[in-house]
This record gives sequence, C-alpha cells and structure tokens, in this order.
Amino acid sequence: MDCLFVHVPKFKNYYRPIGEYTFINYMPMGVLALADLLSREGYETGVVHLGVEWLEDKGFSLIDYIARKKPRIVALSLHWHPQTYEVLEQARRVKEAFPEVFLLLGGLTASFYHREIMERFLWVDAVIRGDGEIPLLRLTETISKGGSLDQVPNLTWRQGGAIQENPLAYCASQDMIDGLCFTNFSLLKNHRTYIDWVLMPFFVKGFSKERNRLFFSLKTRMFDLMVGRGCPVNCTWCGGGKDAQRLIAGRRQVIFRDMERVLDSIREALRWGYETMHVCFDPYPHRPDYYLKLFSRIREERLKVEFFFESFGLPTRTFIDGFAQTFGPRSLLALSPESGSEEVRRRNKGYSYTNRELCDCLEYTREKGVKVDLFFGLGLPYEREEDLNETARLIARSRRQFPNVQGFRTFTIEMEPGAPWQRQPEKFGVETTLQTFSDFYSYHKEEGEGFSAFGYYIPDYFPDLGEDAGEEFQRRLQEIKCRRFCFIHPDARKSSTPFWGRMLCRASALMAKVVRRRRGRRGSDSLLF
Repeated sequence: MDCLFVHVPKFKNYYRPIGEYTFINYMPMGVLALADLLSREGYETGVVHLGVEWLEDKGFSLIDYIARKKPRIVALSLHWHPQTYEVLEQARRVKEAFPEVFLLLGGLTASFYHREIMERFLWVDAVIRGDGEIPLLRLTETISKGGSLDQVPNLTWRQGGAIQENPLAYCASQDMIDGLCFTNFSLLKNHRTYIDWVLMPFFVKGFSKERNRLFFSLKTRMFDLMVGRGCPVNCTWCGGGKDAQRLIAGRRQVIFRDMERVLDSIREALRWGYETMHVCFDPYPHRPDYYLKLFSRIREERLKVEFFFESFGLPTRTFIDGFAQTFGPRSLLALSPESGSEEVRRRNKGYSYTNRELCDCLEYTREKGVKVDLFFGLGLPYEREEDLNETARLIARSRRQFPNVQGFRTFTIEMEPGAPWQRQPEKFGVETTLQTFSDFYSYHKEEGEGFSAFGYYIPDYFPDLGEDAGEEFQRRLQEIKCRRFCFIHPDARKSSTPFWGRMLCRASALMAKVVRRRRGRRGSDSLLF
C-alpha cells in the first residue's frame, strides 16, 4: 500500500449522565476525497477508522494491520483538538514499530501548530498545512519514486535534524474541489459499520450499537455534504473563520462546488444508504441563490432526501420557502442565536440579528411547517452572569410561541485553536491555559469531563471568583447549565425543559452506573443490551 489514512477518535471521555464514551467519531469529509484522489492517480490507498474497528473487534491492532498492508505512508487526521493526545500516541506507536514508515499529519489543528508538533514530537516526519490535495499527491510521488521533499507545497518536514517549512503555495480552487469524490466508501475498511452506526459525534461505550441509535442519535444516517470552503466572517470562538482560513490554508475567498457535483454526491450518498444530508456551510445567508437553485434541482430530480441545514445567520423567507417545498417533515433548520442578549450576540457572531428578527423568522418557519433547532452557548466573550437571564427568557418565549422548534440546546463553549479569542485572549477579556499545542495535548491526555471542559475563564463573569478562578468559573457555569438549561430528552430529536432534563439526567446517570457494574462482572469490553 502506498498510503494508509487513519482516523483516531478520542476514546477517553466521561460525562455523568452517560458514563464513558468515544468522541470525534465523524471523519473529516476530506479524508475519503484525498484517498480517492491518490487511488485515481494509480496509488494503492485505504482508510481505517479506529472507532469503527473498536465496534467490530475490541482486539483490533493498528500495528498488526500495518504489518499486513505495509504502507509507505501513514497519514493521520488531526483536525479537531480533542484528538491531539490520542493521535500523537497512535503515531508514536506506529513509528516505534515501523521506523521506515513515513508518518504524516494533516487537518486544521495539525496545520495551526505544525512547527511545534515537528519540534516536540520527533516521531512525526511531516505535517501538511491547509488544503492537502496537491501536497499529498506530490508527497506520495516523491516517497514512491524518490526525490526531494522541498518541492512539496504546504509541507513542514524534517531534513536530518533541521525542520524545513516549504511555502504555503497551494490552496484548493473550485476546479480542484469539483474534481474530488467525497463518497468513495469502498476505500474505508468496514465502511458499512461507519455508514450504519456512526450516527452521532459520540458513542456511549456501555451501550450496544442499537441502544446508541435509539437513545443518542437522530435516528437517520446523516452524510456530511461538501458544498464549499471558506468563510467571510469571524465569530469570536470559531477556529474556522475568515482569519483562521487565511492563516492556516492561505484561503482568501469563499468557493462553492459546482452544483451538479453536489447533486452527484447526494445521489451517491443515497446509494450508500444515507438518508439525510448535513450542511454546515452557509457563508452568505442573506444571499441564498445557490441553495435555492440546488433545492430546485433536487425537486426536479425527485430525490428522496432530507436536509439538516445549519444557518450561519437568519435564513431569508425565500430560503425557507424553498426548504419547505423541497424537504419532508424530518428535515431541520438549525439556528444559533448563542445568547438571548442582543449585545452579546452582536459582539460575537459574524452574522448577528435582533431578537425581534429571530422571532419573525421563527414565526415564518412555523407558518411554512419547517422544524427548527435553536442552539445557545454559555461562557461567550463579553457575556456576564446576568446575561443568562435574557437567554433563559428567549428560550422560554420561543418554547411557548413556536411549537415547530423541537430542540433548545445550550452548550458551554470550548477554546479552539486558531479562533480569534484563542489567538488574542486579552483582546476579548479571556484568560486561557490553551495557547500552545502542548497545552492541548496535556489537556486531552486525561479522561476528564467531556462537554464541560472549557480551557479558559472570564475573570469578571462572576463577581467573586476567588483564587482558583478557572476551576470555580467552570464549576459555576456548569452548575448553571444543569440547573437552568439542561435539555436532555429520551428522543434525541427533541429537548426537555430544564426540570425534566435534570430528572432524566439523574435517571441516565443511575442507569449508566448500573451498566458499568454489570460490565465489571461480565468483562470490561462487553457491550450490554
């Protein structure tokens, strides 16, 4: 094999209501596209997902698999920061067992910290920064046929004892992404398991696949649909905004895939068994022409597909009209006001709006029969404890007035590499312990409390934080989330009020405790139910 791609979830996680779980189970959508590109160029490639292998065989060994496949290159995706520790640990084990293998990292987090990774983790041979199509192709050619790596764009690599940084000279064009295939699941080992059972970013270890689907998923096979790249705005907490894209990938403009190629992806995903397309790409919410044409083509083709669409701002009425005409009752619009305070929202979101505008939008979606999820955040820059009252009031009002809003989901915000407030915490009034790659690596080394670990605190969020300000900030904000904003519901498509959410949380915690005890009697690797 010329190149083996490896996706490593974060295996060590714990959250009180559900117990132990795996996280970051979705692969970055570019992994299959890169593997397919190499395959079409004549190189033997494959993709292995360690979470999927864990589901199929608790005794699976990546080392044994590599020994059989003998790849020249092992490429690990380090896209999301929770993966940092476990990706580097897998990389170390591979390099110790196979010193001759070229060990490569890529993805947003690896790109942002490429230099530090190369300086500290000597078993990593190279990092591809930003977009990886041409750099990976050139790298594979060089490793296979010989030559110098100094001609590979976007590559940070080790020559002897010195670290070389090749120019960030490649950024994918529309022509390039139009030529990519994001649906070649035949390259993924045990792809049927990935399609059928990786239905959420997390998987509860003590429950079977069937129970995970029943309790923790949207009960639909959801495909991450590639529509384009780039973002024209900067949200304070986001590591994928305009400035981060320019810094990490050299991207200075938004690009959309050709609409017919997007339709090809939808058709192919449906053939593989997917039912819902997940779109998290809405760079111009006030100019929906692209999506209106796409929806029209879906209707012309009579494609039986649902959409889960995350809007970066408020969708226009014409967008809502097109959405309602095209998709069935299981489709969903996701809106993210983040805060009930208009001032907090204005200072944080790239596309802001007033509460009146939000309610007008929700009223129109109700009239058109479109279901909506509302997402809120706790611990935003410029937010203070009293602002949470406005968030609670907006949620209560929306719950009363708009029965088509089926989910009210409130999460604490995490610190992301490359986000504006991570790069300039003092500008946003934030204190953070997560500045370097080593910080993230150490932070995720321990199991910790998932969904409640922040990596920062806001000194004047509460009036009397005291000496252990960071821990106290996290404890108080998590307590407020549980008491005032808990949304746990036995149907993952819906959300409970805080009271019933807390009741279910307690019941879930008790159930998880019973499961862990039974697992202890039956063996630590057994799955129940």
